[in-house]
Amino acid sequence: MRLKLSVWHKLLLLVLVPLVFEVIFVATLSMLLSYSEERSDSYETSKKVSYSFYDAVSRLFTDMSRLVTNFTVGSEEQSKDLDAALASAINSRDIIASGMSLRPDLADVLAPLPILLDRLANAVKDGRSIIANPDIPYRKQTKYVRQAVLPLMLEFRDASDKVMAKEDTLVSEEPREMDRLKLAVITTMILGICSSVAISILAASVFSKHILKRLVTIEENAQLLAIRAPFKLNTTGFDEIAELEVALEEANSVLAETRRKELAILDVATDVICSLDKRYRFTAIGAAALPSWGMEPDDLLGKSLISLHTSECEPIIRAALESIAQVETDTQFDSQLVCVDGSVKDILWKVSWVNATQSYYCVAHDISERRAAERMKQRFISIASHDLRTPLSSISAILTILTSGGKGELPERAGQVLTKADASLERLMDLIRDLLDLEKLEAGKVVMSMSVVSAMDVCSASCDSLEFLAKSLDVKIVRPFNDASLYADERSLVRVLINLLSNAIKFSPRGSTVTLALKNLGDMTEFSVIDQGTGIAKEDQEMIFEKFSQTKSSEASTAVKGTGLGLAISKLIAEAHGGSIGVESELGKGSRFFFRIPNFKDVEEEEGS
Repeated sequence: MRLKLSVWHKLLLLVLVPLVFEVIFVATLSMLLSYSEERSDSYETSKKVSYSFYDAVSRLFTDMSRLVTNFTVGSEEQSKDLDAALASAINSRDIIASGMSLRPDLADVLAPLPILLDRLANAVKDGRSIIANPDIPYRKQTKYVRQAVLPLMLEFRDASDKVMAKEDTLVSEEPREMDRLKLAVITTMILGICSSVAISILAASVFSKHILKRLVTIEENAQLLAIRAPFKLNTTGFDEIAELEVALEEANSVLAETRRKELAILDVATDVICSLDKRYRFTAIGAAALPSWGMEPDDLLGKSLISLHTSECEPIIRAALESIAQVETDTQFDSQLVCVDGSVKDILWKVSWVNATQSYYCVAHDISERRAAERMKQRFISIASHDLRTPLSSISAILTILTSGGKGELPERAGQVLTKADASLERLMDLIRDLLDLEKLEAGKVVMSMSVVSAMDVCSASCDSLEFLAKSLDVKIVRPFNDASLYADERSLVRVLINLLSNAIKFSPRGSTVTLALKNLGDMTEFSVIDQGTGIAKEDQEMIFEKFSQTKSSEASTAVKGTGLGLAISKLIAEAHGGSIGVESELGKGSRFFFRIPNFKDVEEEEGS
């Protein structure tokens, strides 16, 4: 059964095991050192006791020898010698008695000595009694001393020799014992250090295997997760690291599923969806690259986006991508991409920069057909402006001469036909002019002649131009009475207002009124054209300002026909002034067309205020 230890428990064990061993090692070493110190102190004590014993024995033999010698030669200081011998015997007995407690190792050989010394002390005391008795002859005194003291001295010498012999034996063994203790201390230290190193290595190995190595694996898996590479599955244990591994595996599963869905989207997308690193190399790309560009997605990974384009596109692409990364915003740009078959396609790139991943995320839309249509449109406009406009102008001049009688009177029927032909030709000329103007406005080629303009003058010029048309259709135009100063191109504003008024007049019933109004909105002035016509459906209002668009009511009407370009041109003119255009209408309740133009601002007056 495996223990379910947490990381905290494992770390605690890795710390406690070496710590416990170190405590045991230090305790053992301390005991050895303490024992060595005790043996050293005991050795020093033994030497002191030995010195005291040797000194006492030496004094005893000296005093006893002097006593025997003085008795032999008949010295007069016998009493003093007896006292000295007695004192030496007592002193030696006391020293030997204390030595027995300090030197238990010599107790067996020291035990007879106190008894001998007591006997010797008694013999000396008896000698003193004999000397103090005048009735005992000197010869008998000497004989007593020899017979009493000398045997005891000889017996004491033999006993002391045994003590010294054993002392010599113990002294000779003491250095060897100290050497053994020293060797034991050194051996213990070496074994302790080696064991400590081994335990440390084992702990490091366990830490590396059960913790560090697993953490490294988690780090590698996290990096693999970041680049969406296959995982190294190695979930073991029941600790917090195992929980982290399981969480990481679950995250990998979720991301893999998300990635699968992303790839499914990329594979079915008609546009090429891809991501680039900060060096513009492909890191992911959808399957649409094959049908769109003729290139396998796997072959494009790691390639530079710039290498797929013409040389003229390189500075444009670099500048666009660098700008996106600096401002961290979305943008789009066009490029010419070279396909595998050598053909060049026009691509519209929509790019976003994500700073967290240091990556570009792109959608590449093939606009080759749009560009081809634009080129065809340009060719058509060129044809319309040069190849059609010039001959149509000549035909118009000829028809004008014929209808005015410049070539003589024409039959009535012929005049009517020529008048209709001239009207049709004029509509065709208007269409060509509108097409040319629309193209110039869309391309930004029209230069506005900006100046201070009176809103009232714009209204008057427009109403005067359409007065005949309004009378012919029995429609009354109501002009505004207020005025405003605008900063605009007066000719362009008149054109916009004529477009709106003419539409209102054409689609208004007879006997109705078209109202022209001005309203100051602060920074803007609003021109409004209000009619009493049939109104415009809600769904038509959203597309009425697009090119070639007309409402269903105008399409159904046979009396009123248009090119569908007037409102589109009006919108471009209003936007070129920084304004806007719009419509408010309900079916059966008429319509209100309006456009807003910025007012003129006097810089000096603003600074003064």
